Amino acid sequence: MTGWRRTALWIGAAVAGLVVAAALTTAAATLSNQRVGISSEPLTAGSELAPAATATATATRTPRPARTARPKRTPPPRGTATPTPTAAPTVDDHGGHGGVDGGGGRGRGRGGGDD
Repeated sequence: MTGWRRTALWIGAAVAGLVVAAALTTAAATLSNQRVGISSEPLTAGSELAPAATATATATRTPRPARTARPKRTPPPRGTATPTPTAAPTVDDHGGHGGVDGGGGRGRGRGGGDD
């Protein structure tokens, strides 16, 4: 196609799109303006449909059953515990340096060598 035919085709498509958009807008506005329901009826129109009013009965409470006392737990007998000696923990005062590769903490800090 030549340049002017292509331009005319695009202009025609744009006008057709505007016509479709205007038609959809008009249809949506028409649907939303329709009256639905019985708005023209008076408020007493459905009064025959409601059940007849009856005397309201007072609610009577049912008595709760008496609570029974829970048995108390007896604590287990306490014996005298003799302290068991524990070994003193070993202390690492190399500051995190050392190990197999001598790197000392994922490559951060001092450049690892033996202390």
